[in-house]
Amino acid sequence: MNLEELKQLYFKLTQKNDEVKLTEFTWGLAKLNDIDALEFHYSLLKNQENIYLFYGIRGNFERHGEVGKEFLLKKIFSETDPDLKAEALFILGTMDCAEIKPVAISFLQSENYKEQYYGIIVIGWIGKSEDISILKNVLTSNGNPELRAYAATALRQIAFSNSRLNKKVAGAYSGAYQSETNEIVRKTIIVCFQDLIKVKFGLRELQTGEITGDLSLAEPKFKNALISYLC
Repeated sequence: MNLEELKQLYFKLTQKNDEVKLTEFTWGLAKLNDIDALEFHYSLLKNQENIYLFYGIRGNFERHGEVGKEFLLKKIFSETDPDLKAEALFILGTMDCAEIKPVAISFLQSENYKEQYYGIIVIGWIGKSEDISILKNVLTSNGNPELRAYAATALRQIAFSNSRLNKKVAGAYSGAYQSETNEIVRKTIIVCFQDLIKVKFGLRELQTGEITGDLSLAEPKFKNALISYLC
């Protein structure tokens, strides 16, 4: 299927959901690596009216491989549209592209929620020991509780990638928990620490991201375990 045929198919998909055609479209587009196809694929990242279609388009960009990575690296340093720049960062993060870490870190200073959010999660994916303090600062200082909670999960992701950093991440949780007043953020810190030490304190994180359980019952167990773990 050539690019013009794919453009026609995309228009049909914006009018009607069709899982089979969506797969045909995204796989067909990912096979084309010329500049026109890459530009078209990239331009579609701005349209999120049909979120199911958008996820399929974004998720398949990495199938362009190294050609796609080089294309996005050029775009991310020249793009002025904050939404497209954020999507480029997200995709490069899934491709484990270490070169975009400075961009992810710079996003943390943005006033745009999406840029901050994507910056946090990408640092979680590609971050190393030296990036724990960066996420700890978000966890303790960001004014948005949702973003503080995302920083907690990003720290957990760094630990998942390198278990030798578990104690360093736990130390970040300890310092942040002492000053945290938001219940959701406190619960998030606890479930993340649960995952590090593989001990449950009575809270459960659902696939939707919602955390269930009684914080008042989990908190004393968490604090005692954290003190013991860090000693």
